[in-house]
Amino acid sequence: MSNPGPATTVTIHPSNVASNQAIRLLAVATGVNVNATGDQAALQIANSSNYSVSNVVFTNASTSLTSAYAGLFTAPSAGGTAIVANAALSALTSSSVVSQRTVASTATQSAQTLYINVGTAQGAAATMDVYVYGYDFSTYS
Repeated sequence: MSNPGPATTVTIHPSNVASNQAIRLLAVATGVNVNATGDQAALQIANSSNYSVSNVVFTNASTSLTSAYAGLFTAPSAGGTAIVANAALSALTSSSVVSQRTVASTATQSAQTLYINVGTAQGAAATMDVYVYGYDFSTYS
């Protein structure tokens, strides 16, 4: 049998990349409360000091989110840059639905914390998960 080549290692997110050509997971929050207004989760940026958000995914809703509105911001109280503007979560009708949100700003960011701000509460117990993906420019800053 011939040598199959060098061994490789596979790891899970968060990843460190040596190139800005790869989109990777930048931050995640699970079990975000969407039944109370205001800042509900602070997402820590993983292993990046300079990045651009390309995709934001809301998923795993605990119930159909018929009334709730939420957005993703670089400062508390819906301040700083709106990465995702405060908008209806009505597309999240069950835990299996994945809603890719419209990214309002792809400008390069350095904030190490992003905030999920609920503008309108669901009106009953409800949670969701949030995943933030983007380009990591840290190795070039």
